[in-house]
Amino acid sequence: MIETLAKTAMIGLLAAAVPMDAPEPALWAQWGLAGVVVAYVLWRDHQREKRMATAIDAQQRWIRETLVKTLERNATAMERMATWLEANEEPTRRRITAVTEGAIHGNDR
Repeated sequence: MIETLAKTAMIGLLAAAVPMDAPEPALWAQWGLAGVVVAYVLWRDHQREKRMATAIDAQQRWIRETLVKTLERNATAMERMATWLEANEEPTRRRITAVTEGAIHGNDR
């Protein structure tokens, strides 16, 4: 918000200082160094904002793509685990029950 207000104020001052009459060197000389500095700062900030926006978009796209790929791989792995557990649930339960009962009754298996 503050940056927007500062840039708007600089543009307003720049517009007020620019001579609107025919291009006379004396009028442009009054505008002078301050106008050049303001114009350079506005140009530099605009270029920086464009580079930052591009970098942020690229980073967000990379994060989004990486997360989606990771989630898809995890979902596939979980589906395979669930399928395997459903297929092998009964024999495992019987084996665990037999081992547990053997330990309770003193039999080692």
